Amino acid sequence: MKKMILCLLAVTGAAFSFAQIPLTMLPDGGNKKAAVSERIGLTDVTINYDRPGVKGREGKIWGQLVHAGFIDQQFGSSKSSPWRAGSNENTSFKFSTDV
Repeated sequence: MKKMILCLLAVTGAAFSFAQIPLTMLPDGGNKKAAVSERIGLTDVTINYDRPGVKGREGKIWGQLVHAGFIDQQFGSSKSSPWRAGSNENTSFKFSTDV
């Protein structure tokens, strides 16, 4: 009986430790992460963004009008949401001073 309880505790502990892995690992995928930094006056501006893999869809994605404001994109939560630049994460802007 003690061996069964010990085995059950070991399996439960392993399950809890492996369940945390996706929360601590960076998202992988074929998408390219990029950053651009520039000094404008006294302020350093950094833009972090993810670039989606276009894979031969240049004429279908880029060069067409992208909506402005909120729109129901017909997937996910199917609620009105803004278009976001980036594939895995939202684009972020960081300023070294108040702007």
